[in-house]
Amino acid sequence: MTERIVVVGAALLDGDRLLAARRNAPPELAGRWELPGGKVEPGETSEAALVRELREELGITAEVLARVPGEWPLRPPYVLHVWTTRLHTGSGEPKPLQDHDDLRWLTPAEIWDVPWLDQDVPAVREVLALLGREAR
Repeated sequence: MTERIVVVGAALLDGDRLLAARRNAPPELAGRWELPGGKVEPGETSEAALVRELREELGITAEVLARVPGEWPLRPPYVLHVWTTRLHTGSGEPKPLQDHDDLRWLTPAEIWDVPWLDQDVPAVREVLALLGREAR
């Protein structure tokens, strides 16, 4: 059996707004939106990986709050784990530095205004449920 590789995604929250990031690569994912994050490296905790990925991809320092219930399959051997996070005070606004060409803060009413990556949709639904909003 192949060992699973965890990819961490950030449900970066600002009040009830959720940050979405638009992919610019690879070509088959470009133009679709996702929760920012990336692979957990060997010997790294999920929380440390998320902090590192958000610094690299968005230029921010974030605080990891809690794991969102669930695990979502990506292409084998990868699985997605999502954590709620928030910006550290004084961290500044996120900027698309790596892998993304646009960022949007989405209110619950705007969540489905962007074309999410298929694998992120169930995670986004779960985040909305945590926020007490109806998921579509």
